[in-house]
Amino acid sequence: MKNMRLILPSLLLAALTASGCFLLSGQFTVSSDLTDPLTISGSGVLVSEQIDLNTESDYKDHKSDLKDLVDCAFLGTFKNNSTTTALSIEVWMTPALTSYTTDAPPGLSADPTRVKVWGPLTLAANESKKIGWDESSALFTKAGKQALLTEVKGDGSFTVYAKGTSATYNFTLTHGVAVVVIDAGK
Repeated sequence: MKNMRLILPSLLLAALTASGCFLLSGQFTVSSDLTDPLTISGSGVLVSEQIDLNTESDYKDHKSDLKDLVDCAFLGTFKNNSTTTALSIEVWMTPALTSYTTDAPPGLSADPTRVKVWGPLTLAANESKKIGWDESSALFTKAGKQALLTEVKGDGSFTVYAKGTSATYNFTLTHGVAVVVIDAGK
């Protein structure tokens, strides 16, 4: 009788496995290393990173099962290279693979699809700050998270831009990584 209690569930498990009838769910993380170091200096100057999640095997393996964007972060150490002026940093996104080099029209500010994703992060003159998960996650805008979710569930390709908010700025990001945590399930 003891064997029957083990055999019956084992047969059911084998039948479900053979039919592919498993309900699986979970979270996975996709990260993209940014150019290192990434220095942005000038008046209205932008530096962009084109991100194609389709190059990540976890993303490709689970793309059809994506449910939600759980969390996201830009991690790394930000340094204000100015010794006299405070600085605020923002990250913007376009849903297409774009390559704007300036904010002024016809650059990023003229793109009707742009979305402010993150920021502002304010640094004092000559301040350097390592941004961890919690602080970075809190800097994401609601519209930014929604735009990222749309891209993650869509074609998985988009462009992010880092910029200062003052007329002239100079900052460096070292060991920068963009990370998204995605909820998936069948």
